[in-house]
Amino acid sequence: MLSASDLRPRLLHAFLGEAAARHPEGTAIDVPPARNRPERQTMTYAELARLTDRLALHLAPRLEPERIVALLLPRTSPMLYLAQIAVLKAGGAYTAIDPSFPDDRIAEVLEDADAVAVLTDVAGAQRLGPVAGAIPLLDAAALSQAEPPAGAALPADVRPEQLAYVIYTSGTTGKPKGVMVEHRNVANLVASDLAEFALGPADRVIQGSSAAYDSSIEEIWLALASGATLVVMDDEAARLGPDIVEWLRSERATVFCPPPTLLRSSGCRDPENALPDLKLLYVGGEALPRDIADRWAKGRRMVNGYGPTECAVTCLRGDIVPGGPITIGRPVPGMEAYVLDDALQQVTEGEQGELCMGGAGVARGYRHREDLTAEKFVDHPICGRIYRTGDLVHREPDGNLFYHGRIDAQVKIRGYRVELGEIEARLAALPGVRGAAARLQDAGGVPELVAYVVAEDGVSPLDLDDLRTQLGSTVPSYMVPRRIGLLDELPTTVGGKLNRAALPPMAFTADAAPTRAIVPPATPLESALAAAFADILSRPAGISVEDDFFEDLGGDSLSAALLVTLLREDGAADWVTVSDIYAARTVRGLAAMAEEAGAAADSAAQHVPDALVREGKARPLLANVVQIAWLAGELAFGGWVSWWVAWELFPALFDKLNLVAFVLLTPLITVAGVVLYLPVSVGFTMLVKWAVLGRYRPVRAPVWSTYYLRHWVTIQSARLIPWPMLSGTVFHNAVLRLLGAKIGRGVHIHRGVHLHRGGWDLLEIGDNVTLGQDAHLGLVELDRGDIVVGRIVIGSDVTLQSRASVEHDCRVGAGSVIAPLSVVNPGTTVPSGELWDGVPARRVGPAAQAPVLTAGGRRLHPVVHGLATLAAEGTATMLGALPTGLLALLLCGLLGVGSNEIWTWMYEPKLDPQVLAVVIGVTTISVPVSLVWSALMLRAMGRVQPGVIDRWSLDYIRVWIKSAAVFNAGQWLSGTLLWKHWLRLAGANIGEKCEISTIFDVTPELVTIGAETFFADGIYLGGPEISRGTVTLAPIVLGRNTFLGNHAVIPAGEVLPDDILIGISTVAHASEISAGQSRFGRPSFDLPRRQVVEMDRSLTHDPSAIRYVNRMFWELLRFVLPVGPLLATVLWYKLLVEGAPESTDLEFALIVIPLATLAPLVVLLLTVTAAKWLLVGRVKPAQHALWSCWASRWDFVFVVWARYANAILQQLEGTFLLNAYLRLMGLKIGRMAVLGPQFSQVVDPDMIEIGDGATVTAFFQAHTFEDRVLKVDRVRIMAGATISAGTVPLYGCVVGEGAHVGPGSVIMKQEHLLPGLSYQGVPLRVVRG
Repeated sequence: MLSASDLRPRLLHAFLGEAAARHPEGTAIDVPPARNRPERQTMTYAELARLTDRLALHLAPRLEPERIVALLLPRTSPMLYLAQIAVLKAGGAYTAIDPSFPDDRIAEVLEDADAVAVLTDVAGAQRLGPVAGAIPLLDAAALSQAEPPAGAALPADVRPEQLAYVIYTSGTTGKPKGVMVEHRNVANLVASDLAEFALGPADRVIQGSSAAYDSSIEEIWLALASGATLVVMDDEAARLGPDIVEWLRSERATVFCPPPTLLRSSGCRDPENALPDLKLLYVGGEALPRDIADRWAKGRRMVNGYGPTECAVTCLRGDIVPGGPITIGRPVPGMEAYVLDDALQQVTEGEQGELCMGGAGVARGYRHREDLTAEKFVDHPICGRIYRTGDLVHREPDGNLFYHGRIDAQVKIRGYRVELGEIEARLAALPGVRGAAARLQDAGGVPELVAYVVAEDGVSPLDLDDLRTQLGSTVPSYMVPRRIGLLDELPTTVGGKLNRAALPPMAFTADAAPTRAIVPPATPLESALAAAFADILSRPAGISVEDDFFEDLGGDSLSAALLVTLLREDGAADWVTVSDIYAARTVRGLAAMAEEAGAAADSAAQHVPDALVREGKARPLLANVVQIAWLAGELAFGGWVSWWVAWELFPALFDKLNLVAFVLLTPLITVAGVVLYLPVSVGFTMLVKWAVLGRYRPVRAPVWSTYYLRHWVTIQSARLIPWPMLSGTVFHNAVLRLLGAKIGRGVHIHRGVHLHRGGWDLLEIGDNVTLGQDAHLGLVELDRGDIVVGRIVIGSDVTLQSRASVEHDCRVGAGSVIAPLSVVNPGTTVPSGELWDGVPARRVGPAAQAPVLTAGGRRLHPVVHGLATLAAEGTATMLGALPTGLLALLLCGLLGVGSNEIWTWMYEPKLDPQVLAVVIGVTTISVPVSLVWSALMLRAMGRVQPGVIDRWSLDYIRVWIKSAAVFNAGQWLSGTLLWKHWLRLAGANIGEKCEISTIFDVTPELVTIGAETFFADGIYLGGPEISRGTVTLAPIVLGRNTFLGNHAVIPAGEVLPDDILIGISTVAHASEISAGQSRFGRPSFDLPRRQVVEMDRSLTHDPSAIRYVNRMFWELLRFVLPVGPLLATVLWYKLLVEGAPESTDLEFALIVIPLATLAPLVVLLLTVTAAKWLLVGRVKPAQHALWSCWASRWDFVFVVWARYANAILQQLEGTFLLNAYLRLMGLKIGRMAVLGPQFSQVVDPDMIEIGDGATVTAFFQAHTFEDRVLKVDRVRIMAGATISAGTVPLYGCVVGEGAHVGPGSVIMKQEHLLPGLSYQGVPLRVVRG
């Protein structure tokens, strides 16, 4: 009995005839309007059938069976689809050419296809004139309207085995290879689609693929075979990014067949509701990521299709459901799938092998490539005729297949997938070359592409450099081998195939003179530069001044930094930066930049503020006495207050409370206590400031002078104010006013803006100013051993974006914007209404206008908004403590422990197992329980929608609370395996195998992170853009395998491609980077070649079970850390209880309480010291893989320091006591060295050396995680050098004696700064004057 599919047409165009007969007035093709195409173009099935018949009658006399007509038509009118069908009706076959193809590619296709004609339009005919030769160029539109020739008839004998179309794909021959598909091959697919998807006239199928690719075939016939409407999505629509969702919605799309990357670029967080009409999502073309599958499969049918062109588009497909396995499915009807080993024997179920396809969809073969056809299309004794896909798969018991990548000669070069065979073929096609072989080879830890060639008989020695040049004219730069060598013969296997493993190693030491002509230097500067190039890149024979540092000479990011260091030893080239090398690339180009660089350096120095007269004299002995006395007073007073709270207040509050009331009311009483403490701390600071210092004034004074000491005492008192609690509210501004600052109305001061460090009387901020996350105002700075205090005036409506800095003695005009990570240098005036960017900042254009609100939330009075914010934070705190309280009640109930027993144990600790179980158990479990609870609380708060909201609305309070919760959770989880799971639970979309560290200002539901992405510390991830009373919220999407360096900024709304690197202190913009690229700098530039660390994936991505358990152990150990402060508190109680009977009241107050208070602090600091030396010892320059045990221990020590020592050491900033502790931890600090406020926690202290009298305010990076490998090396700051605020010294750098590095800079790896010079920038540039 015949099945339904057996009754279907066996010719592709016959499907249209059936659909047109059933739905003649239905819309067949719909081309929506676009920017340069205002009118919508539609065509009914009747019109399509009539016009294709007419055009076919014109073509039939020209065609014989198997002859090919080429099509060069854009997807901006129905004519492309009409032409395809007309060629089939006329008995021929077609090949479609994308108008974006280069002329050489078009010529190759036309020649291989032996095209009898080209159907095109007027523009296409003009372009093809010099390319097509004698091939007739036919105007498809004109012919479709013209009367057909007299007597013309359509052929009636078109057979199913006749050629239908040819698709040209990239091939190992170096030329495109044509895949020949017969009517019966593709008709099998179309028939199966009709039965599988049951589409009809109500459906609107999106056609988004280029007609030159086979995926377009299935899109077209999903519609035209079923009577549905084919809706054309041209290239302009496909590039809409986030706006593609609105386009699909407005076009009422019901069927969409995109690659997963297009779905990711849409940034759509809720496609189920955003696209209610979309019923079938048919994805393919690349691997389907888990996050995309889970999000887009909701509310509709999602099908994952797989198929090479050689199997008529799709040969496997499987349904995908949220949370289910991501399979490539089972064979479509009429096809068979086999999993075979190297001997083409079937493997057992679950075992991996090569996927081979058989059945009706297997194509005829490759045009004019009988050898390749015989290799790939095999007559198997059991399976019949099969196609070897070259893909690695396994089959599950249910029949579903799973994809595991390629097994042929593909390699990855700088993020790009490349087929070595194509490089070999193009090399072999060059004059004088008989054969070629290519491979990847390690070169100093960097995988480099190399090739060997065999010269034709009788050819004189080949010019190998010229071969590279010729090859570079036909392939992208990343496909050009770094070196080409010469062999007599290529090594082969017994079977005669190329044996790449037997190729000899390529020498990278420039042991031979170059064979190309060397262009010599023309000036002394070119000579100096050429000598430095040759020295760094080991080219003793010299180089040409026109050689490209990266492509011709094999340089990378590390050698570029070493080159800069070498050039700085010559005063004539001290201006060179790493970015200059990337921009110029050649000696000649670099020399040409000298004059421009000198002008830029002079310009960078022109904003030096008026010099301040240095006042006072350093008095280190006096400083020690004053600082120790103040700290002792703080310790004593803190101890007295704590004693009164513990022995008087708590007993009075809790004496009559039962256990339930005690547990549940503790959070409320804590919040109330903080509220009462706030005015006391502010009042105390005001009193100290006015008594000790009075008003701040512009001044420059030595550190440890009397002025410095008065300032230090003032800011020590200011530390007592709970600044984080006030952030984001008008009460923060009110406190600043009380301390002397002039703050306007509607000013937003974000988290991380540290204004507690003095200088308040010199600060003037206008109305509606925004200071973004971690923005910096340099009212008080350290410079060359001095404290420098200066005035800052910020006009109304100014915005400082994330981590932007304005230094002392600056004025920023009204309405201006300082871009993220930018630095306005001391003494600069920024005019009104301008956008400034860079390090140092420069005008780059006018500031944008404030965005228009899209949400109509009610605007609250700032005071009311501040109260509401504090109330929301207090409520969140109390609700967050609820699970811990309930857990405590549960344990107390189970173990029969009451509040009296707990208080008794605190005062007199004993080994009571029940009490210990409650106290230790609750302390340990409270953190993970609270973390899970906080993520669920964020979910319960509802989703934040993209748009522009009012800064003073209730909607913004929700955003504020959510970002705070993410930051607080990150304090425990960042860098752990659990962190990505918490973020998912909170609403973020995180891919598999991601490594995420510290992130700032994050709204989880607006974040999508692709699989295998790696974050370094301190990432500013899509935070709300706050400006002039508005808040812009937009989703961000990071592609797969993204690397973000420390302090990278990802602005809201960015959709970044796969396989990219964003360097340290760099702002990422999708418009500036493509897949596989790297960007770094301020402003950023492309890194065409970077140093890559290669290591076994079992140590970086795919760990063994024992490594997974090891890492999880150290990460879970974090949750035990709260026990340390608990035991320290118990120690304090015990010392006071035991000391009271042995002392008089005066001795108890003046000796016992202060010493008892000091003891727990010392114990915590010594615990950190012990952890450091016992777990990691003295750190040495080395490399450690992410999943190594050492890296896990190293990370745990960092967390212990953060939890136990950071807050204590912050109180010691600016004192010799902090230096003493850091020395104990391994940091080398010279005499009279001045350390800034970042030294309360130092990673890798053993790797840092600070010379005598140096002044350092920096974020040290003595380590980096490159390619998931921890690299550690030394950082040396020599005597008298100054590292200004916000600067990041990377490992291996050396700052010479007396050198000065300006704020916000990055000192590159292995970069050496010359003594006495001034530098600034990302990367550094010499600043003259």
